[in-house]
Amino acid sequence: MTDAQFTKGHLVTLLISSAIGVGFGAGWWFFGASSVSGRSTPLVVVGVAAVLGLAGWLVRTARRGAGLPAGGGREESPFGKRYGIAVVLMLVGIFAGARVLSALFQVPEAVPAWVLFVVGLHFLPFAKLFGSRRFLVLSALLCGVAVLAAVLAIAGWAAAWQLVPGFGGAVVLWATVVAGLLATDRQGATSPAS
Repeated sequence: MTDAQFTKGHLVTLLISSAIGVGFGAGWWFFGASSVSGRSTPLVVVGVAAVLGLAGWLVRTARRGAGLPAGGGREESPFGKRYGIAVVLMLVGIFAGARVLSALFQVPEAVPAWVLFVVGLHFLPFAKLFGSRRFLVLSALLCGVAVLAAVLAIAGWAAAWQLVPGFGGAVVLWATVVAGLLATDRQGATSPAS
């Protein structure tokens, strides 16, 4: 968000981007949990609890923001053409890279790390689109987790190809959501529900 007054439009943008983060974080978490041999049930329970807790926080934030002034409408929404281009380029990068890793290099196990890396890169233009440096941090952390997965796997821990992007991607996405919601609460951008 920018330094301008926090409005309902800004809140909607925060809620949409946070819901996306919660959802994709869940996807990464459950992918990681499904990669654990044996006792994955506690990990599934932790994932469900995290998703429910974050979803509840989003609902509470939405309700507390009911009294915000109007503004930040559709014409100011970051979810426009440049956002769409970044998403399309991400999808092309994911599918092309996955194909090359699987067919050409014969390392399909590296695809999750590749996907996380490309997802991280696609957040770079969001810093300008959304007016928040938080997306630069998110991009760097997701790319770093992907590189860490590759380094650990190449060093001999084969399970790192799935576990590190799975749990690491989820933790980074969920932590970014928490940071955004905490910043909103600290700024007093929302008020207690009536």
